[in-house]
Amino acid sequence: GTKEYLSTLEDTSKCRFEIIINGENRGYVGGMNQGIAVSSAPYVCLANNDLIFTPEWLKEIISVFKKYPRAGVLNPNSNSLGAYIPEGISRESFSGRLREKNQGVFVEVPFCIGFCMVIRREVIAKVGGLSQEFYPMFFEDTDYSLKVKKAGYTIGIARGAYVWHAESASFKKLGQAEKEKKFARSRKVFLKKWGRILRVAWVVNSYDELLANLKEAIELARAGNFVWFLVKKFNPERKRIFSDCRAVEHSGINFIRFNNALDLFWKVFKKKKKYDVIIDSNAFHGRVFANYGVLAACNREEIDKLKHS
Repeated sequence: GTKEYLSTLEDTSKCRFEIIINGENRGYVGGMNQGIAVSSAPYVCLANNDLIFTPEWLKEIISVFKKYPRAGVLNPNSNSLGAYIPEGISRESFSGRLREKNQGVFVEVPFCIGFCMVIRREVIAKVGGLSQEFYPMFFEDTDYSLKVKKAGYTIGIARGAYVWHAESASFKKLGQAEKEKKFARSRKVFLKKWGRILRVAWVVNSYDELLANLKEAIELARAGNFVWFLVKKFNPERKRIFSDCRAVEHSGINFIRFNNALDLFWKVFKKKKKYDVIIDSNAFHGRVFANYGVLAACNREEIDKLKHS
């Protein structure tokens, strides 16, 4: 009944509809690119069909774009990004509180997620649409995020905007085996094009050392990696750390306290998903980590080589 419903929609003073009916399923990539091609607004939203929008979500997104001129792509906050609605609170009430608390807040991310991406028009003019390499789906949003950052823009979340996502509703008819097959194909294409997404542990022995290296870590995260700072005897507070460094908060960087060498090794070795790189200026730690089988890279060039090894 979707086609019939769409045919009943009429333009208003606030909204104009342009309905495109395809003879075949062109997948997420093909369908979104069709919409991008006919759009002309200063901001373009790519939206999945399993979303519920809350009041003023888009107004908040646009306000963040205006506040941060180099922001190229934004996700709204969402349950897909960890903002879960507590039991007993309505969606509208939760989103209202979230907006009030986080109005104008922009958090950088390693990658935006395609469930609901709002793109600045000038970015589309420079980067174009989604890459057909990833037809019909998977990794097209990750690829697009890296292309946008390569063009000199930042990407992130407008923390005060909220959209609820049913998650994977579009894949239910696909079947698990077919889904895994398409995912594996797109992943192979992505790795060949951009290299691995690395998990980096960065050991620092003081708060001053953390601040001295934070901007370098942000650049690593902007290149599509994830960084965990292991900080000696300091209780990291995210907002304070980024504020002291005069940087926008980046979700790809996290902080873990350790008390001594034994505690450090325990927190590194117990991690289920192992680190690909460990950066540590301590020679003793370096020897132990070398036995652990992880290269202790010292600069961006070495880490970049690892991505493509």
